[in-house]
Amino acid sequence: MINLYLSIPILCVAIVMVLILIGAQEVRIALLRKKLDEAIVGTEKRNIQLSYLIKTAQSLSSALSKDKLLRLIIETFGEISKSERVPSLSALYLIDYNTNRFSYETGFNIDITMLKHPSYGLEDTPFKVFRKNRELAFFDDKENIKADFLKENKIAVAREADYAVLAPLVVENEVMGIVVSLCAKSAYEFLRKDLYLLQAVIGQASIALGSAVQSELAVLDRLTKVYNHAYFEVRLEQEIARSNRYKYPVSVFMIDIDHFKIINDTYGHQQGDVILKEVARIIKSNIRVVDLCARYGGEEFAVILPETDLAAYSKREKPATAGEAGGAIAKAENLRKIIAESKITAPEGALIELTVSIGIGVKRFPGGESIGKDDIIREADKQLYAAKEKGRNKVCHA
Repeated sequence: MINLYLSIPILCVAIVMVLILIGAQEVRIALLRKKLDEAIVGTEKRNIQLSYLIKTAQSLSSALSKDKLLRLIIETFGEISKSERVPSLSALYLIDYNTNRFSYETGFNIDITMLKHPSYGLEDTPFKVFRKNRELAFFDDKENIKADFLKENKIAVAREADYAVLAPLVVENEVMGIVVSLCAKSAYEFLRKDLYLLQAVIGQASIALGSAVQSELAVLDRLTKVYNHAYFEVRLEQEIARSNRYKYPVSVFMIDIDHFKIINDTYGHQQGDVILKEVARIIKSNIRVVDLCARYGGEEFAVILPETDLAAYSKREKPATAGEAGGAIAKAENLRKIIAESKITAPEGALIELTVSIGIGVKRFPGGESIGKDDIIREADKQLYAAKEKGRNKVCHA
């Protein structure tokens, strides 16, 4: 009996130990299941990101405008460098051949107001890493890279995005652009792990960017950076066809810088180039996105204004008066006034007063069906001549 009583506690202890072992095993199994679930989720997420990269690479090979291409590149980096909890902040910098610096172009969860500097040279931290090296650059949290890009009062916006990936967009061994992605550790590790695929996407992006830039250079006037005469002719032909199809008006400005020969003879051709660039800048800054500014030749510029009559135009209501705001007359007068109010200082310190004469040609409906590209240019030229005959610094229209 004594042995029996002694064996009962031992049996109880054994049972408890077995239960403990079973419980511990269940905990281990639960932990393993959790890790497996996390691995599956991580794998699924990684597969989604990889699929996104592949699709993006295919999209980059398509013909895109430069602006759309830049957006696609930055959105791609923004998507692949974000984590579940921490959004990425990505910025794309593009080379400015006039200054030989990389200027901010577009961003993902970031804009120019958040940036410490709007541009960097290859001698500046952290872009100096690309002076000799053309490979991806990775910066961990110890290097505090975001302090080099973000204003001090904006660093908190980045939260846990303490890691950074810098990707150079290289064409013919020349860095044309740089993408900066501030991200969380998990995204950083993913990008490092799939380095070869990421490099392939960057390579495709670089080729596409090079092609877009070359295409842009082919249609731009090299001095003023507005469109050239040939591209103006092509676009006007397209707008005339569109005008005929939808019965919308289209207007054209012919703009001539007054007394430009005297300015050239007095201050030299270099100063004349400064004048041309400034007038081009003013025109571009004061027209709509849908409008097109081109250097027509010499000191003449041309502007295409789709869906614009002499007076304000609405698709639902016809214009009332020629002086109504929003029409070609009001837009031309606004340009003339802004240019007349601008002053450029010559190297000797003298102020150069600028004025322009503007002629307007317009195709409107009803009655404009037979007006073609040459007709509208001829009318704008005729009105430009009239503006000069009336003393310059004038806007004339039919």
